[in-house]
Amino acid sequence: MLKTKNIKFKAAILTKLKKNLKFDTLVFDKLLRGQVLVKIIYSSICRSQIMEIEGLRKNKKYLPHMLGHEGYGEVIETSKDVKKLKKGDKVIIGWIKNNNKNYDGFKLKSITNNKFVNSGCVTTFSNFSIISENRLIKKPNKMKSIDASFYGCAVPTGSGMILNQLKPKKNNSILLIGLGAIGICALATLKALKIKNVCIFEPNLKRVRIARKLGFKNIFNPKNKKTKNQIFKKYPYGFDACIESAGLKETIELGFSLIKPNNGKLIFASHPSSNQKILLNPHDLIRGKKIYGSWGGDCCPQKDIPKIFKLFDRNNINLNMFFNKIYNFNNINNAISDFKRGKVIRPIIKMRHI
Repeated sequence: MLKTKNIKFKAAILTKLKKNLKFDTLVFDKLLRGQVLVKIIYSSICRSQIMEIEGLRKNKKYLPHMLGHEGYGEVIETSKDVKKLKKGDKVIIGWIKNNNKNYDGFKLKSITNNKFVNSGCVTTFSNFSIISENRLIKKPNKMKSIDASFYGCAVPTGSGMILNQLKPKKNNSILLIGLGAIGICALATLKALKIKNVCIFEPNLKRVRIARKLGFKNIFNPKNKKTKNQIFKKYPYGFDACIESAGLKETIELGFSLIKPNNGKLIFASHPSSNQKILLNPHDLIRGKKIYGSWGGDCCPQKDIPKIFKLFDRNNINLNMFFNKIYNFNNINNAISDFKRGKVIRPIIKMRHI
């Protein structure tokens, strides 16, 4: 049983696809193996949650269920077998595992109708949450609390694609497609590594301004029909590598068409709908082009996140420069709407605990 009594969650729950999340109060009676009770302070919203809401992840069978997979909070209580965390620890919450342990999801009971709500091993769209130990790491002391939630998904994925998978050399030519949160974190990492020969495809002018603030000027609008011809004039042999995070099968295919025939590398962390397939020319593969998916930037959070934070800190890269729109938890549906319409790059949700 819980030592901390009468903990009740206020949660924003997906009850119907393509509809607003509904607020409810949930309760539970005990922590199971490997579980930690966390007070959520900030959560951010990833495109993965939009896909779940829109039913593009074949997730209807889990309704009603809780959402969110990157956040920041404080440990309230742990199950007896949890050894690396204790009450009061400030933690980064993310979906990427720290080890190969598997913990089951669970169900929480609604106070409103006494029905159960499904939850996975990590959720953050609530003011408290039960989270598996292997999805939590202690926040570095110097890291700002407001930035911490981005280290649960956007930062390890975007930075990890560069540091763990691409491992670029200073003279490499790199094409970056898409400046959402993952693309921006990848670009910030290239900036920190002093990689200068970077070409960016991004149609959104607000995001283009971010790239310019980081010192990158070689930016093209992929929607312009002349862009591909302009690129081939400037890079007649193609790019050494492409980082793709725009989320479309068309942009994966475009990036693959623009890398060098001999050992050009495409790494993508996109989320096209589950029923879509990418089309590639087999001859390109025979000639030496390579394509890789990225699962969280190939990161181990407890090992890689402190390294990435130190790299950003040394190079004065401030995440608040890119992601600074804060919404109260009660306005989470407005945040989701703004995110879907491209009005905000990565919304921050601030929780209440009264």
